[in-house]
Amino acid sequence: MLGYIRPYNPELKMREYQYYRGVYCGLCRAMGRCTGQCSRLALSYDFVFLALTRLALAGGNPQREQTDRAVRFESRRCLVHPLRRRLSLAAGDVTDYVACAAAILNYHKILDDCTDERGWRRLRARLALPHLRRFAKRAKRTHPDLEDGILAPMRSLAAMEQAGLPSADEPADAFGEALAALFCYGLSDDKERIARHIGHRIGRWLYLVDAIDDYEQDKQRGRPNPLHRLYGEDGLTNERREHLRGALACELGAARDALDLIDVDEEKCGKELSPLLYHILDIALPAAAERVLFPNHDPKKNKKASSNA
Repeated sequence: MLGYIRPYNPELKMREYQYYRGVYCGLCRAMGRCTGQCSRLALSYDFVFLALTRLALAGGNPQREQTDRAVRFESRRCLVHPLRRRLSLAAGDVTDYVACAAAILNYHKILDDCTDERGWRRLRARLALPHLRRFAKRAKRTHPDLEDGILAPMRSLAAMEQAGLPSADEPADAFGEALAALFCYGLSDDKERIARHIGHRIGRWLYLVDAIDDYEQDKQRGRPNPLHRLYGEDGLTNERREHLRGALACELGAARDALDLIDVDEEKCGKELSPLLYHILDIALPAAAERVLFPNHDPKKNKKASSNA
């Protein structure tokens, strides 16, 4: 995805941070196992949220031959951390599925970059394309119809961006539909509806945040950005940023309402899972939106600017 969905560490309890990092490490290993070792380089924090949501809905990380398996962590070493063992979520259906979903979405994201980017960024995307295509092909061996759910919305999104549609709502909705398909794949009944709603709202939030974050660069480089077409030369005024803040909060509120419907099995999933999901929606993502909407208010950036001065 886009790298915005990550926890706000100062507000996390240590055991919740360890849980989150363990899921991240488990996904990294799953990507190496399911879609190729090099595919691990494309792992984004956003996919951890997908994994956490699927863990909550599945009641753990079951395997096909052992469907009652709970969430279990192992102490492992890896090439990145060879000296110190770290907790890693044990292999299971959820981690394997998210690894495949990541490979397919990353492939479609690089296809979009090959069209939208300019100069060396487009060249970089084209060089990466064959590798990401190979990872996606491996994912489709396990889930042959996984890509079907995102093809139509991603094509619709690309068409709207190329046509210069003066709206942010419609392309955001298309990306939301693509993400909803990945969140709800393979689920049934109420779980499918809950996952679809969360994925749709988070997808819309991601698209809008990314459009805001890239606004100035897209304007300078001539890349398609719905907000530039919507607002014209006046740009993102403070009044418009406040309006966008409300729109982003509305998306997160709707996702949280759907999250309230999940009855997380703490015995199987651990006591950390539910607070971690609410932390991401209630604290981490609003904080990320504030950093994007009002970058001059970001204490990290202000501190760096002061030191440079």
